[in-house]
Amino acid sequence: MSTAVLVAIPTYRRPVELERLLSRIDQLDIAVPVTVLVADNDPERRQGEEVVAALAAHSYRFPLEAITVSAKGLANVRNTLFTHALSHHTFTHIAMIDDDEWPDAPWLGELLRVQKTTGADIVGAPVASIFEGTGGSWVRRARLFQPEARPEGPCQIIWASNNVLLTRDCIETAGPPWFDLAFNITGGEDVELFTRLKAQGKRFAWAPGALIFESVPRERTQARWLLRRGLRIGSTDARIQLRHGTGRLHRVRTVSKAVLGLIASLSLLPLRALSGKRRADGLFSAARAAGKFYGFYGGRVHEYQ
Repeated sequence: MSTAVLVAIPTYRRPVELERLLSRIDQLDIAVPVTVLVADNDPERRQGEEVVAALAAHSYRFPLEAITVSAKGLANVRNTLFTHALSHHTFTHIAMIDDDEWPDAPWLGELLRVQKTTGADIVGAPVASIFEGTGGSWVRRARLFQPEARPEGPCQIIWASNNVLLTRDCIETAGPPWFDLAFNITGGEDVELFTRLKAQGKRFAWAPGALIFESVPRERTQARWLLRRGLRIGSTDARIQLRHGTGRLHRVRTVSKAVLGLIASLSLLPLRALSGKRRADGLFSAARAAGKFYGFYGGRVHEYQ
């Protein structure tokens, strides 16, 4: 089968951002067939569907379709995207991007090039933060907002699904449900999937040239948000580690590492407070370490409730 890509986009009450994303996809520098599938997770307002209908009516470059997902949550909408894509479309690869992001023209071509070169089942790429509004909050300097820097080529795993390419064969062999509903409103469903795929022998690669951009609203540049995000990521990481490990010894080791990480993070906070970047990274690290300890004992942060 010749190469064909389906671009899968989950959306929820971001019509302006979705229109920007679809407009930039329309400008991609790509020669292979592309289909765009949008899953609107808001059955009441259906703003995503309205955006798709308006663009499709004005000679959009690629086939463009919207579906409605009534069941709330990240895992539900991503599972529906995969299910609908496999049932209704012919493609060799599926690319995932979020509705508050947008790519440059080389994005999809770079993902495909690296996948072909490496033979990887899953290819990830970096995301650059674009901050809304003005002001120089020290929180903006956190490593969390910087594009992940890795060399091009094979890698151990990737940590997010907001800029990723998967082969159809990978999706079909993994089988539904791809995204675990236990992470539906906490996040971490993508990391859990990739952890599972790695255990199944799937291969990963990194494509630094497939950079995309993410809009960061002002409220995400506050220390309170940074702490909550660190706590949430730590708690989901802990749940994933426990789920994919076996035995009492594994639990003792992982909990011990979390405790040591928390002690180390807290002890370094006074030194890190001396500069904005180190302060931001220190707060995030401490929150993440605390979140791991919290998650090991059943704690959950419902960030996407």
